[in-house]
Amino acid sequence: MTRAEELITFLQKSGWGSATRSPLAGDAGRRKYERLTDSQNGLAILMDAPTNLGEDIEPFLQIADYLKRYGLCSPQIFAHDTRLGFILMEDFGDDLLFNLALNSPKLELPSYTLALKALRVLHKAPPTEVSGRYFAPEMAKAASLAAIWYGDSDTAKELELSVKSILDRLDWSKPVLVLRDYHAQNLIYRPTKIGLEKMGILDFQDAQMGHSLYDAASLLKDVRRDVSAETLNKLMTILRNSYHNRDDFDLAFAAVSAQRNLRILGVFVRLCIRDGKAGYIDLIPRVWRNLWADLQHPDLSNLANFCRGLPTPDQDFLLNMRSRCAISPVN
Repeated sequence: MTRAEELITFLQKSGWGSATRSPLAGDAGRRKYERLTDSQNGLAILMDAPTNLGEDIEPFLQIADYLKRYGLCSPQIFAHDTRLGFILMEDFGDDLLFNLALNSPKLELPSYTLALKALRVLHKAPPTEVSGRYFAPEMAKAASLAAIWYGDSDTAKELELSVKSILDRLDWSKPVLVLRDYHAQNLIYRPTKIGLEKMGILDFQDAQMGHSLYDAASLLKDVRRDVSAETLNKLMTILRNSYHNRDDFDLAFAAVSAQRNLRILGVFVRLCIRDGKAGYIDLIPRVWRNLWADLQHPDLSNLANFCRGLPTPDQDFLLNMRSRCAISPVN
């Protein structure tokens, strides 16, 4: 059967064969999403994650169950086919935290405070056996993507060692589950719900055990939007006051945030040049600004010296990246 025929068969077996289907925005991977509307069943989201292209829905299913077990709001799974890569799950609606903060500034602080509270609850949960490690060696290796794709690939090892030397100073004795994509476009605000059910969490299939500040840095130093200065200051105070690791809070936050921004620089260029997804190029200037904000910490001065050798994402640089995407996209 074709992929389309396999999907229809899956929906029919799941009792959603007569549902109306409408496409939703995808993500940086090969997964596709649709909203299903059915007169009897109501609404659902279909994830199409082709296993023949390397996708694996098992981690998503396991983490979704884990989050729900410990009081967090992950989508309820209605049906799935692990072999083919189909998931039919609860529809949280369209009220992205991103849009809420943009359209209702007064709700930015309480909604982000709730998102941080969800992380604190997650960090109190016992370790899960389904995730790998995202510690200093793995994070440093990931940061080297900035050299490989964004800068000079010959300096990738130098960048990796520089990042690792900083991350090695952090406290890794209390690892937590790190969702790794915890930002305003992966969080759904649900005003009719109560408590943590108000904050629906999406896109967590890459979760691993790591540092407790990683997801908070992802949320507060978002590459897709700027959190207002007033809100950011209040949230950082909340985060600092609730921090119990043995390392220095300011160093730890700057270190994991800088690592993330370096990785994203490389990933966004790779998505453009290798995968033909030029839209990510528009986000690079904010990633660059976030990175240099992180690098103001005095203990990151050696890394800052390295980063001065990376190209500044000015208009000419961004146009060049886009032209390379247009010439040689890879499907």
